[in-house]
Amino acid sequence: MKLIGQGRTADIYAYPSNQIMKLYKSDFSFEAVQNEFRITQILYDKGLPVPQARVIIDEANRQGIVFERIEGHTMFSMMFGQPLRLQELVHQLAVCHVELHSQSDDQGVLPSQKQILSGAIRRTQLLSEEDKTRILVYLSSLPERTQICHGDYHPDNVMVNEMKDSCYVIDWMTGMSGDPAGDVARSWVILKSASLPEDADPEIRLGFERSRDTIVDGYTNHYMHLTGLTWKEIESWILPVAAARLEECLPGNEAEEVLKFVQEQLNQLNV
Repeated sequence: MKLIGQGRTADIYAYPSNQIMKLYKSDFSFEAVQNEFRITQILYDKGLPVPQARVIIDEANRQGIVFERIEGHTMFSMMFGQPLRLQELVHQLAVCHVELHSQSDDQGVLPSQKQILSGAIRRTQLLSEEDKTRILVYLSSLPERTQICHGDYHPDNVMVNEMKDSCYVIDWMTGMSGDPAGDVARSWVILKSASLPEDADPEIRLGFERSRDTIVDGYTNHYMHLTGLTWKEIESWILPVAAARLEECLPGNEAEEVLKFVQEQLNQLNV
């Protein structure tokens, strides 16, 4: 099989019959694989722009999922391969996110946003128990909603098929039911703090740093324009989503940036 992509949790291979196989790292839990398969199936059946999940397989003592293959490129690669289209793509990023959030988890079959965030906050070792308690109390005061949220929405998780003029959202292992403002806040934190892998193309690294603010502001402002959501509503979620992100194995400089967000927000907190 031909390796066509690599990430922190899985490798992507070309697979027969116009499919791809997402093969998870050997230490990745089978429960998490099953969870992504189940969530993707649910959202595909709802008619959302996601690839069809077809089967879970065992390959060389690693678990994998076979998906339909989405032809096209990630929005992230297009932003730097076609820089003149950056503003258009940034707006498209917001439009696609709004489409996801327009549907709700009526049946209550997706994990809860607050449960996922609180679990991650409790597990992180980068915060004191006192700070964790303050953040969890604050999280409990935020709105309870049941819209479809991705939990890790950024340009590298959006595939663009230019022939069909359509977008598809991939990587649903963090799919959840919750408040869209929290999902947008998560995207804001990722885009503001993300660092590219050390082996990334130097030109892309430079391009990303130069255009980071354009991407973050363009996406956030267009999302607010389309939905009427306010910055105050988005900002109210930055503390818990940033704290929860600290549970992930982030590179040192990225972890420092996220910690800075947490401390800034904690300093403003009256809990």
